[in-house]
Amino acid sequence: MSIHSSIIRKVLFWAIALIWQPSGIVLYSLIMFGFSVFEDTGGEGQAFLMFITAISGLFLALACRKLWQQDHKISFCLCALVLAPISIFGVLFAGLLGPLMMLFYALIISLPAWLMVFVFHWRNMRNGN
Repeated sequence: MSIHSSIIRKVLFWAIALIWQPSGIVLYSLIMFGFSVFEDTGGEGQAFLMFITAISGLFLALACRKLWQQDHKISFCLCALVLAPISIFGVLFAGLLGPLMMLFYALIISLPAWLMVFVFHWRNMRNGN
């Protein structure tokens, strides 16, 4: 693998890791409320909440990346397909309670993925890999 493809993969990972959670919330909002979600309400707080939403997506993204690197593709797919939508709705609901709760909910929802990471790592260490 060349250095350029490695850099491109890292950039793509970080872009997707930071965008998937806010994109899911925007998509859900579009489905529920139509294009009225794009009307200018003049709130700088919305930008801050989208920033927190992007940060909260990192918990699950990093766990999924670790599962992929440990060569557990099925576990990666399971976490991505099951926990990602749950995380989007959890963070959306927690947004009503404030930014810290958004981060807390995202962390709690990503715990099953992190548990898989640690169990697989522990099992590999125990087997001498």
